[in-house]
Amino acid sequence: MSDSGLNVVTANGVTRLTFARPESRNSLTRPLCAAIRAALTEAAADGQVRAVVIQGSGGSFASGADLAELGDRASSLESYRELRATQELLYVLDRPTVAAIDGFCIGAGLSLALACDIRIGTPRSVFAAPPARLGLLYSDRELWRLTLRIGSARSRDLLFTGRRVSAAEALQLGLIERLSDGDGLDASLDEVLQQIAACAPRALRRTKQQILRLEREGAAGVRDDTLAEEALFDADGVEGIAAFLERRAPRFPP
Repeated sequence: MSDSGLNVVTANGVTRLTFARPESRNSLTRPLCAAIRAALTEAAADGQVRAVVIQGSGGSFASGADLAELGDRASSLESYRELRATQELLYVLDRPTVAAIDGFCIGAGLSLALACDIRIGTPRSVFAAPPARLGLLYSDRELWRLTLRIGSARSRDLLFTGRRVSAAEALQLGLIERLSDGDGLDASLDEVLQQIAACAPRALRRTKQQILRLEREGAAGVRDDTLAEEALFDADGVEGIAAFLERRAPRFPP
């Protein structure tokens, strides 16, 4: 682990980024954000990496931005921009990303989780979007991703009150997609990663590109089915169909 407070491990086609700043419940600092971006860039360049997992240690995911940095006039704007750049790089990464959330997932930590493709919580998970309590604002992109995930009315409820949300309510709202049982976060995470690993890597990357475009452009981004038609005849499509017909597991190229 580096001095940034980030532990990075790549094994079996998965890069795991673990926040290790338990003294601050994994608040997000500039060095930590820089380390996250470096790890994401390295993962994107590694053809063997099939998925990226973001998680915290010490009973928290991430408690938000480091307010000591934001309170320093000389560096507050730089820290703010570091946070936004990290969220955006995570959001556009061309591999499936999973946030494994245990404990606090607050403010900028929630925004980071919402930049992931899939979010898994535990019964101990706690969520909140409290910038207004500090006289602060989410960026437009953060607001857009929040409303995209849970809708405008529910977003206003969270933003205008700053209230904390339990894991059960987070599942109902759509802040998370899966909720593990008790201490079963690792089991739930392994299940998701196994399901991702069973899919064709190139098909996943292309699908994510399509989703990102449609999310950004809305109905105006709906185009013809050229990519879907081409997929029928490329190596992945041919192998996937053949494996199904032959009743075997597919052998997709990396």
